[in-house]
Amino acid sequence: MNIRDVAAAAGVSVATVSRVISPKSADQPIRPQTRQRVLDAIDKLGYRPNDLARALLHQRTSAVGLVVPDISNPYYPALVRGVEDTASTRGYRVVLCNTDRNVQKTTAYLDTLVKTRVDGIIIAGGSTTMPMLRDVLQPYRTKVVVVGRHRLEFPSVRVDNVAAVRDAVEYLIGLGHRRIGFIAGPLSSNTVQDRLEGYRQALRAAGVESPDELVREGDFQEQSGYDIARSLPDWPVRPTALVAANDRMAVGAMAALADAGLRVPDDVSLVGFDDVSLASYIRPALTTVSVPTYEMGQAAMEMLLEEFDEDAGGSLPDSRVLPTRLVVRDSCAEVPRP
Repeated sequence: MNIRDVAAAAGVSVATVSRVISPKSADQPIRPQTRQRVLDAIDKLGYRPNDLARALLHQRTSAVGLVVPDISNPYYPALVRGVEDTASTRGYRVVLCNTDRNVQKTTAYLDTLVKTRVDGIIIAGGSTTMPMLRDVLQPYRTKVVVVGRHRLEFPSVRVDNVAAVRDAVEYLIGLGHRRIGFIAGPLSSNTVQDRLEGYRQALRAAGVESPDELVREGDFQEQSGYDIARSLPDWPVRPTALVAANDRMAVGAMAALADAGLRVPDDVSLVGFDDVSLASYIRPALTTVSVPTYEMGQAAMEMLLEEFDEDAGGSLPDSRVLPTRLVVRDSCAEVPRP
């Protein structure tokens, strides 16, 4: 069924049907009896408007794309919810794309989103491969907001990862720790580079050496945290504390330490990052850096809406930095004495 069938069944013009099904139909000067005839015909015929055709006509789809690197990571559902809740208040739908941190997959998703004319795109994750995607987005005028620090010209929402990890390491130094290991995520990530820099800054400020042997690269998954911590008894320099670049690796590390016969925090103190819900339920409860993930999703969508309004004469939104805080629980203690 198409719009002409509806018009014929209701005994009205195609233009009248178009006004009735318009998102702004309440503002259209249509007699109630006529509107009802059109609605009855739509219901009887099972007509559904062609959203793509309407989008091409009005240059708007009321849809935004949200690109995340790993939806299985407990960090991202809260961010997705923040985006979706904010988008729905303005009548926007969210199209979620999971890239698995794969450049080709990310490029393909972005290409699909812009070609289906979404009104804007939010890209989450701090990969340094993001500049490669500029070529995908450049031919289009799609509005873009990024979550995390990127070397791109788009507005962004992020946290100060350098300061956040610096605070965590300073806390461990205050407990007497000097041999502090760092379980990093992929070193190609801007986010991981910032967290590693915060780790090194805190050690330098305290006059503590930070040998390369104390930094191990993971992949943000529990298994990598487990594998790294399981080998801890064989490290050339054995740390008394570990800082993980996210909570998933910290949880894996905690399991590995237990399997190696080491107690947290009596033998090894442990700090995570993100403060996912699991962090407060494992035992010992995990000391971690709390990130306002839901609020970051909200802020990203708000900035995208501001970009839409900028077309109507508003000002382009600035990048925003949201605060983090160290949540001290039970996984850290004073450095064990010989």
